[in-house]
Amino acid sequence: MNSSPVEIDSKVMRTGLRRAMTRSRDTLLCMLGPASIRFIGVSGLRMMVSWEHTLTGPAAPQFYVFPALVTHLLTGPASEDLRHLTLSMAGKDVSLGMINDHNQYQLRWRADLHQFMTPPEFAQMLAVPKGMLTLNYLSLSDAAHQAVANLVNMQSMQNVPPEKLAILIDFSSSHLTLNGRTIIHGASGAFYFDPRLIIRALEIVKANTLRVGMTLLPVGHRAVLTVLAEQDNWRVQCALLSVGAETQRLYPLPSEQLTAPPG
Repeated sequence: MNSSPVEIDSKVMRTGLRRAMTRSRDTLLCMLGPASIRFIGVSGLRMMVSWEHTLTGPAAPQFYVFPALVTHLLTGPASEDLRHLTLSMAGKDVSLGMINDHNQYQLRWRADLHQFMTPPEFAQMLAVPKGMLTLNYLSLSDAAHQAVANLVNMQSMQNVPPEKLAILIDFSSSHLTLNGRTIIHGASGAFYFDPRLIIRALEIVKANTLRVGMTLLPVGHRAVLTVLAEQDNWRVQCALLSVGAETQRLYPLPSEQLTAPPG
């Protein structure tokens, strides 16, 4: 399959890849079009983070994989003088055209989406939930850290095993509630999340205001928590997969089936 080259701002490319690689040292996914470019990294099986930037012109939708070696080349010192970048498909390969002040180059690698391993819930993690709440960052961060403090207190005072502790998040009463709890079958609208991932998400998605929402999964009592923020012309999205009440475990993260992204 061939596609016409799409020009990508070199600073946008380097910044997006650099930010995505902080959450994943493996292959990254680049989603192009129709009006934006999105760099996606998956951390383990329960966390997806993406950075999205608008494009100067429309582009046909396309998925590109960026192996770790390519990402390191494009985010290293040798790429700082690149002035012109184009991204396209050439048969079964991704083709990246590069021009600096001295010469022009072409980098090609196999376009195998199976290199970017994702959980089965990846499509729901990419989507933006309906009816998201707008929250103050400090209020959400304070609530999350208080929930973690509650977990630490329960573990030390009540000798609760750490694999049975999680942060409960409840949207059922039209506002967001966070609390540290033991993992039990909760009421409708309440789901449990790994406290480590909640804190990591808040370290990444920083802004004065955040948008927060939940997507219910069709199988089991599971959900995806999505947090959105705007940072310096980038839209940052972090999606966390809930802990199933039936698993009763957080440490280590469960080994679930990995699949390739759609496309």
